[in-house]
Amino acid sequence: MATSSFADPALAAAPHTRRRPPLAPIAAAVVAIALAGIVAVVALRPAGDAAPARYTAGDKAFSVVVPHGWRALRPAELRAVPGTPAALLRRADGTGVVVIRERPALAGNSRSLTRDLTAQIARRFKGVRPVTSRTVTLAGGRAYVYTFARPAAGRVQSIAVAPRPGRTFTLDAVAVAGAGARDVAAQVGAIVRSFATTDPVPHS
Repeated sequence: MATSSFADPALAAAPHTRRRPPLAPIAAAVVAIALAGIVAVVALRPAGDAAPARYTAGDKAFSVVVPHGWRALRPAELRAVPGTPAALLRRADGTGVVVIRERPALAGNSRSLTRDLTAQIARRFKGVRPVTSRTVTLAGGRAYVYTFARPAAGRVQSIAVAPRPGRTFTLDAVAVAGAGARDVAAQVGAIVRSFATTDPVPHS
């Protein structure tokens, strides 16, 4: 079951603004902090701040917020990305990427998703630390979110699977450890949390 694009070239090709030395224990702790930020922000409702800019898919199928310092690829740029995702949002400094894809409807439940994603990720990466899996309520419906850390690579990754009538959306979010990791994780979480397939977007 191909529920995730974590092996996707769109994520593998995310820009890197600097070479990172091997992670020391303190850097691994930063990964954990960033991860905690993603988990917490996805689980919480918006605090009622002023509405940020939103990106709406060309076919109006979904929309997400675009935090300050991020940009959504334009249609011409998306067509150049392997697999042509429905959307790709990237932080300007290269420390965060969110890829959104539309897929056929999925069969199964959260237990089977956990089992399948855990197996896929274990085959793809070494030294993975699964952290949490949960079902959360997003604008427009529920989603299953699986989060894990890759300390050796300095990455924190969340995969959100959002079943909708007749189709499924996946959001693959990556945050890079380092200075400002907590802010990056919070922004990534805000993007995932804001995913909506209704128009107008419901207020929380």
